[in-house]
This record gives sequence, structure tokens and C-alpha cells, in this order.
Amino acid sequence: MSEDMNTQVVRLGESLLNAELMNQNQMEFALQKQSVTGERLGELLVRLGIVSEYDLAKHLATQTEIEFIDVDVVPKPQADILRLFNQEYCLNRGFLPLYREGNELIVVIGNAKIQDVKQAISQRAGMNCVVKQGEFSKVLQAIRHNYFFIDNPVDKLFLKEVSRIDKDTDQVLSPESLIHYLLHLAVLERATDIHIQPEPKSIHISFRVDGVLQPVFAIPVSLKRLIAAIKRYAGMDISDQLRPQDGSFSTNILSMAFDVRVSTLISEYGENVVMRLLPSGMHVKGLNELGFFEEDLATLNNMFVHPHGILLMTGPTGSGKSTTLHAGLRSKGMVGKNILTVEDPIEYKLPTICQTQVNRKAGYDVSSAIRQFLRHDPDVMLVGEIRDPETAHAAVTAAETGHLVLSTLHVNSVLGVISRLQALDVPVQMIADSLVGVVNQRLARQVCSHCKTEYQPTDEEMTYFPKESGTISLFRGEGCAHCKGTGYFGRIPLYEILYVDAELQEMIASNSSRTELLRKLKASNFRSIEVMAIQQVMLGNTTLDEVIRLLGNSLERVLK
Repeated sequence: MSEDMNTQVVRLGESLLNAELMNQNQMEFALQKQSVTGERLGELLVRLGIVSEYDLAKHLATQTEIEFIDVDVVPKPQADILRLFNQEYCLNRGFLPLYREGNELIVVIGNAKIQDVKQAISQRAGMNCVVKQGEFSKVLQAIRHNYFFIDNPVDKLFLKEVSRIDKDTDQVLSPESLIHYLLHLAVLERATDIHIQPEPKSIHISFRVDGVLQPVFAIPVSLKRLIAAIKRYAGMDISDQLRPQDGSFSTNILSMAFDVRVSTLISEYGENVVMRLLPSGMHVKGLNELGFFEEDLATLNNMFVHPHGILLMTGPTGSGKSTTLHAGLRSKGMVGKNILTVEDPIEYKLPTICQTQVNRKAGYDVSSAIRQFLRHDPDVMLVGEIRDPETAHAAVTAAETGHLVLSTLHVNSVLGVISRLQALDVPVQMIADSLVGVVNQRLARQVCSHCKTEYQPTDEEMTYFPKESGTISLFRGEGCAHCKGTGYFGRIPLYEILYVDAELQEMIASNSSRTELLRKLKASNFRSIEVMAIQQVMLGNTTLDEVIRLLGNSLERVLK
């Protein structure tokens, strides 16, 4: 390492120390490891989980006195702006051009030097530039994403391929390209799931985006070979079309690794297929990036650093439970702890953490994993989901023997955890002794920032708000190119947090009724998910229609 490089590394390390983003021991370890691996210090700290990419990028923005922006929500760069450069040029120099203002080019950088970027743009485009800071991996991903799709209109390519295969009456052509375009289009549209549903006269394709199914294509029934090809990719039996099947395959999309879980169901008109896209190399956010209110982050962090007990995330499928759990594992309080996980499947790859996957054929299920974990000197154990009495007992027993156990449970309220664990044959005294806290959450679509407009609520809408609110304004998205006309882009959490204090612990142990427990919560600072939802609407982060869609009658009940 050159003297200049060494000086730069020391400056970054000292700066992070001064900002209390890491301690002296962590810095010394990182520098020693860097001498072995040759990695850049910032990238190494992120990989080791010592500093989150988000915190590092915000810190660098503060240090260099430039604006930090969220790459996920920036407007799509125009084609003529992108064509001032090329993908390789931007990747090598770590910047993405966004838009032009007069003779200035606005760019977002990742792990790049500001002066180097400004010089490159001046030489290549003859313009001055205004630099904004983004997260390293997000900038690289955005570069690949934008440059690929500018030259590859996958929606048109998909339909062209559909037409070509439809004309192939001898079924000689492979639908491999069709799958390729479909997966790329799903990534472009930010889809988490692809639904393929045969109907009498067509095959219906939908994407789940921000938790809502959106129709995308109708293709001819002659393309049922697409379903067979997907099954083949996923290692499923293509000859068996009479029974539901599950499978999976791995693929790369825009230099990102994806695990694709495939499930089939038998319908009247053929096999329904659902493909879930799981980015295996996805950046794991910290708790401070997920949208929790500042005053709730302290409570959450306290629960995640509890020395022992069980902490549960609850909510329906797709409500962000696993995301919150894994974010908690990236918190500062987890550094220096031996963390073991058993998951089905592993959705997020976490550095310095031993992650294992359920393998029922080999006899490795959740309860047996917990028994093995106890022999490996754990501090924290993460159990993907508690589904059965055996797992529930194993998790609670581990929590009672001096370990922190994190898991998820499918219930719809924080108090529902107590009755659910009892239904799984966990004695109420064990619940009282081990339960640290419960986070019940949903994910609500966020109002698109690019077409957000203010309006006055109707009299009917005002019935959902406290009478003391007075005159209020609400917000909604009008629909634009950024949000594909939906008025929403991205999601925010709606949640309620139950922290089990000594009084509540005693009430659970004495088998107090739900009414008594609710009375205790109302007398404390507990904020229900319904109250949270209305607060987010009043702040303009989501809409009343959206929270009614998510919470339904419970919203009306709590406000009466």
C-alpha cells in the first residue's frame, strides 16, 4: 500500500471512530484483515458487518459536504444523458449520470473520489458536475440496471419472442429466451413474485409489486411449454401435471445472483405457477433504514440486545418480518456475538454469521438445529419461523437457558402471540418467563414522491381521524412514469411494538384476560398498529385507502 493510500485509510478509520460508527478494536481488526485481503477499508467494514453501507455512505456525504440520496427513489435517467457515457466507463469510475441542469450534470457516486469523477465528466462531456452520494452497491446496481434496459426494451423483446414461439407449431423452439426476458422484466418492475395463470383462451401473467398483483401480459395458450420449461429449470417433474410441486433454481440477472422459488398448483385449465425472486446477494438494511420512527428505534435496539429471551416478529406473509429480523442482526449491539441461524430458505446472506438451511431429507429440521446450536456456544439464535409445537418448545427452552432467540410467528396482533404459543402447547409460565417483546407489522405502499399531491379530505374520510385533529390535509399520488401510474412507489412499515415489562410479565403468568391486557397497554405508551397507520396517513407517507386495504375492519373498530 502506498503512503498516500495508507494516509487515506487511516483518515477514514479515524473519522468513523470519531463518529462512533465503530470502536478501536474493530478498526484494528479491520486494518489487520485489510493487510491480508487487500480490500478497500470501507468495503471491508461493510462486508464484515461492522458498518452498514447506509451509515458509511451518509458519513462520507457529511464529511465531504455533499448531499446523500436514496438511489432507489431517484428518477430514471434519460437515454440521452446515459449515452453521454457507457456502462463500463461509469462502473470503472463509480458514478451514474442522472440529469442535466444547464451546463451542469447531476451524478450520484458510490465508492469513488469526487475529484476523479468531476475530472472524468469534464474531459468526457465537457460539463461541470454536481455530485451526490449514494450507497456503493446500489449505485453499481443502478448503473447496470439503467444501461442494460436502455438498449434492451425487454417488454417488446418478450412480446416479439411470444409471437415467434406461437408460430412454431412443431414446437422446435426453446422458450429459454422467454424466461430470460420475463425475469429481467420482473426485476425492472421491482416485482417480488411472478404469477402465471392458464385461462380458457390465454395465459395470464401478473407481477406482485409493492405487495399488490398487477397484470402484465396475456399470452396465447399455445405457450404452455413456458410452464414446462420453468418446471425443468426448477428440477420438477414435467411429466406430472396432476399434483402440486415445489422447486427452485439459481440465475444471474444484471450481475446479481437470484434464487427463484417455484411452486405449481393444479387448476381447471392447467398448472398455475408462482415464481418468487430472492436476490441472494441483496444488501441487508439496518433497522434505521426500514422506516421505523426514531422514538421506536431505541426500543427495538434494546430488545435486540437483550441477553436472553425470545423476540418475535408477527404479521401475514410478505409483511417484512424476516427483513426486520435480519436488520436487527446488523445492529451495533450484535457485533462480537456468536449468531447462528436456521432458515428455510436462507433469504439474506449476512457476513460473519453462521447461517444454516433446513434439510428435512437429511433429518435437519428446526428443532434439531436448535439442539445442535446449543453445543456451539451461541449468543443469539435466529429461527426462521415457529410452525409446530416441537419448534415452539425448542425455541422457548433455548431462550430460558440464557440465549436470545429471534423468530417469526403468523398472528395478526401482538397479544395474539400469547394464545398462539399456548395453542402450540407452550405453558403460560414459560411464555411469561421468556417473552422479551413482539413486533407486529404490515407493509403499506408509500405515496410516490414524484407525483405526490395535496388534497382536502372528505367528511367521510375525516371520521377516521381524531376529532382534535382540526383541519388537515392529506396526500396521494396522481400517477406518473416513475410509479407506473399507480401513485405508489416503495413501502413503509406499519407496526406496533410490545415490550414485556415486569408488570406485563406478571399478568401473562397469571393468565390475565385479553381485555385486561389491552387495558394495561392503553394505560402505557403503547401505540397500536391502527393508530400508527393513521399517523402515517397524516404525515403524507401513505393513503387512507391503503391502510383500509391492509387493516380493514380493525381500523374502524379501534377508531370507534
